[in-house]
Amino acid sequence: MVNGLQHQDYAHKTHEIMNSEINMTSRKIKTLSLFSGAGGLDIGFHKAGFDILGCVEIEPVYAKSLAANSGSGRFFGPNLRIHCEDIRDFDPAPYAGIGVECVIGGPPCQTFSAAGRRSGGVLGTIDERGRLFESYCRILRAIEPKVFVFENVYGLPGANGGQPWREICNAFGKLGYQLKAEVVDSADYGVPQHRERLIIVGYRDKSLSYEFPVPTHGPDSETDRPLVSIIDAIGDLQDPDEPYHEFDGLYGHLLPLVPEGLNYSFFTREMGYPKPFFAWRSKFHDFLYKADRHFPSRTIKAQPGKFTGPFHWKNRHFTIDELKRLQSFPDSYELVGTFGKVVEQIGNSVPPGLAEVIAVSVKEQLLRPSSPLRYAKRPAGFISTFRKRQRERTNHFKMVARSEVARRFPNLEIIQRPRASVKTKFFVGYEGFFTKETLLQPPISEMGKRFYTVSEQRAGSHIELMISPVAGKPKREIDIVISGLEKYLLSVDVLHCKAGLIGNEDIFRVWDIIEDSITKDSQFYTLIDIYGHYANRGDTVKVSTTLSGARKSVLEKSFEFFGSSNNCGQFLSNTDFSSAVGCQPSQVKGLVYQLREMRWDVRLPETHATIRDERMLCTYPFPLLSGKAQLERRRSA
Repeated sequence: MVNGLQHQDYAHKTHEIMNSEINMTSRKIKTLSLFSGAGGLDIGFHKAGFDILGCVEIEPVYAKSLAANSGSGRFFGPNLRIHCEDIRDFDPAPYAGIGVECVIGGPPCQTFSAAGRRSGGVLGTIDERGRLFESYCRILRAIEPKVFVFENVYGLPGANGGQPWREICNAFGKLGYQLKAEVVDSADYGVPQHRERLIIVGYRDKSLSYEFPVPTHGPDSETDRPLVSIIDAIGDLQDPDEPYHEFDGLYGHLLPLVPEGLNYSFFTREMGYPKPFFAWRSKFHDFLYKADRHFPSRTIKAQPGKFTGPFHWKNRHFTIDELKRLQSFPDSYELVGTFGKVVEQIGNSVPPGLAEVIAVSVKEQLLRPSSPLRYAKRPAGFISTFRKRQRERTNHFKMVARSEVARRFPNLEIIQRPRASVKTKFFVGYEGFFTKETLLQPPISEMGKRFYTVSEQRAGSHIELMISPVAGKPKREIDIVISGLEKYLLSVDVLHCKAGLIGNEDIFRVWDIIEDSITKDSQFYTLIDIYGHYANRGDTVKVSTTLSGARKSVLEKSFEFFGSSNNCGQFLSNTDFSSAVGCQPSQVKGLVYQLREMRWDVRLPETHATIRDERMLCTYPFPLLSGKAQLERRRSA
């Protein structure tokens, strides 16, 4: 039995507790943002009730975008402090002891990116950018937030055998944080874009637990709510009277021919295209990718090339307003900079729509526990199906490609008829690598150029090329055989070239003439389009190279070695290479730099930091023939 005074005291304390719980629930969560970029993660957390006190961002133009959205009456309000500085120089002391409960952000992802993995290796934590998690840990140690949210590329756990992933997890664990990590696809959370990101949630309170939220959209959601399509997101931005566009450049005329949802692979033999423009896997999957408006887009790139998608179905690049919608940025959010810099900021951002779902789940499960949850937890045993659905999409678009080919070419039969024998003779003159002219008559004078006589005979599925300098006596003869062309060129299977060489620079010119011979009667534009990108290609096209003579220099042996497709596109130890060409290990670097000067893309740790240890990689069994292909000499000090 509680007497009156005790009852009043009890009621007063109960009221205080209830008020405290209400205040705790409604009080905004003080948050520090690291590696803020243009604010994608921050927008989502801000909308979920987190109070972003500070943003640390090294790029000035990104910081200007953050500043443009802070201040009285703007998105973040007037209290946001923006620190445009290197995270390694950032002093977290002003944020210690003021009640910061959450730290968010993810370091740059280039060192663990898919592009790096496709090239044969990633920098990981051996690169200084891959060690920025140490600065993240330094700041966590100083501020001691209850929770942190760390995001990065989905391939981080598997990069370099998992060693960087274990190192990062151990560093967070030593600070007293329990970790929950998951790879999520932003499309499953209402973003009109397939974008896979690794999310790590770290929390100190061992009495609590965290589970990632069930997808809000798609077949894995509890409501089976459909994924948000491109047209759902940007339909109101479209002009119904907008014409279809023409796209310029080497491959621009192909873009209008690409069906929605497909890419360059539509023009491959594997997709049933009758006269291919590309070999299978000769480009990356974003090349000439035209978005299907009825599905979410593929990932938006930060630094797309001219022919890198996603492209709009009207054969143009998406506008900034459209890209913001596809990345789930608010329309009113201002991004500062040139068109390219704004695209870069969008492409480098975490989709705010995904960030908001994660933020709400972190808030309700860890920082302001509440029930029921706005976003239900994933049940025990939950397995996402987005990988399976990815394969299903691939199969769907293969069917679309075959159906479209059948519609466009209803009466076509692919018949490979042997060619009648055709013999031609002409002359090609070069000044350096990329300035040339072709003549049907012998040159009157060389005029600073070196001319070559070219005899070409086409008989059946074979091409025979004979190349010799117009002036000067050849010191060597090179013999090049390319086989397996028939899969792509249809009427040509083997090219055999014999050429006289006065100097080693002639090899580049011989290959340039070979490329012209192979592509001139085909729909292909470059040798690489036929051979395939070194990181993706199959083994259809084979190349072999032989130099005449019994006594060959180590450089000439190197031309033979890397002139074989068997030795390209894979990592080799310096020891294996030096043994193969008969040189000392100490000569390897010098040889590689000589090869690179003659446009052979041979890579070492000194030229490409993604290569670790004493290994090398030659990408192609021929020189890079395009003047746009950069071969920078980056020697170590």
